[in-house]
Amino acid sequence: MSAAATAVMGGRRREALLRSHADRERDQRLNAADVDVLQRDRSPQARAQVAAKFGRQFDELCSAADQAVAYAVLGLLVRDIALEVRQALSNTVAGSTRLPPDVARRLAGDAIEVAAPVLQRSPVLTDEDLVHVVRTNAMQYALAVAGREHVSELVSEALVETGEAEVVMRLVDNAGASISQATMQRVVQDYAGNELIHARVIRRPELPYELVEQLIGVMGERLEWKLVRERQMSPDDARTLMNAVRERATISFTARAHVDGKLHQHLLAEFSAGQLSHERLLRFLRDGEIASLEIGLALHARLELNHVRRLLYHDDRRYLAALCLAAGLATPHYLTLRMALEIAEDAMASRPANRGYGSDTIRFLQAQYDKLRPDEAKLRLLLGN
Repeated sequence: MSAAATAVMGGRRREALLRSHADRERDQRLNAADVDVLQRDRSPQARAQVAAKFGRQFDELCSAADQAVAYAVLGLLVRDIALEVRQALSNTVAGSTRLPPDVARRLAGDAIEVAAPVLQRSPVLTDEDLVHVVRTNAMQYALAVAGREHVSELVSEALVETGEAEVVMRLVDNAGASISQATMQRVVQDYAGNELIHARVIRRPELPYELVEQLIGVMGERLEWKLVRERQMSPDDARTLMNAVRERATISFTARAHVDGKLHQHLLAEFSAGQLSHERLLRFLRDGEIASLEIGLALHARLELNHVRRLLYHDDRRYLAALCLAAGLATPHYLTLRMALEIAEDAMASRPANRGYGSDTIRFLQAQYDKLRPDEAKLRLLLGN
C-alpha cells in the first residue's frame, strides 16, 4: 500500500473514531426524546437512564436559559414512583450546589437507597436538616450522615444520641467530624466495654488531656503492656519492682509516714552537688526505695514532701504529670514512672500485672504530657499553686 493510500486509510479511521466519540457525547446529552420517555415510557429502567443523564447535566442546565425547564424535569423525577428512577437521580445530583434545598430534603427523607448519596454528599443540607433526619429515621440514615466529609459538633451530638454503636464507631472514625469534648466524654462513658470504639477514639487528633486520662482509666486493664515488655522496662525489672512493693508495702494511694531526717539530708546534699539525676530517681523506684524517690521528686520540684505524696499517688494521673513536669522529668521518664506505679498498684491489690498501654495509647500519653508542659495555668492549678 502506497504512502498516500496509507494516509487516506489513517484519516478515515481517525474520522470514524471522532464520529463514534461524537455519537457517544450526543447520546449522553438530554434531548426532546428523553423528555418524551419520562412522559410516556412505563419502563422504570428507561426512565432511570434518563434520570442519570439529566442528573449529570443538572448544573449545566441550571446555568442555561432554560433553567425553568430543568427545574420542571427535576420535579418530575423526584416524584417518580419508581425507586430506580429516584435512586439514579440522587446518585448524580447529590453533590450539586444548585440542588434546591426542598428537593434535597425530600431526597434525604426518601428510601435509604435514594437518601444515602444526598445525606453523605449534599452541600445544601443544613445542620438542622441533618439532625432532623438522624432523629426521625432508622439507623441507616444516621450511618450515612456519620460518613459525610465534614460533620459539625451539633450533628455529631445527635449521632451519638442515637445510641447505636455502629453509628458512633463510624463517626469517631471520621477524621472530618468535629466532636465536642462533652460528646466525646459521653462516648467513652457509654461505650466503656466497646474496645472497637475506644481504639478509634484514641486515634483521633487533638484529644483533650482530661479525655485521654478518662480513656486510659477505662481501657488500661484490657490492653497489652507493650511499653513495659518491649520498650521501657524488662520483665525482670517489673518483677523486681513488684516484689519490692509486696515486701515493703510502700506504694499505695494513701499518705506516707514521716521520713527519716538523715535520708532527707543525704539526698539534699546529693541534689545540691548535682548528683541526684532523674535516672537515679527511677532506680530508686526500681529498687523499692520509695522514700528516696519521694524526697528526690520533692527536691527537683521544689515542693513540700507531703504535697508531693498527694500528687504522686493521686487517682487522677494529671497530678502525677504536673509533678513530673515541675520536677523537670522528660517524657520517657514520666511514662516509666506512671506505669511502674500502676504495676505496683496491681501488685498491692493482688491483681495480675496486666494493666497495659498499646502503641496508640503511648503516643497520646506522650503528646498529652508534652501539651501540658507549656500550659502554665493548668500546671499551677494541678500543683495547687
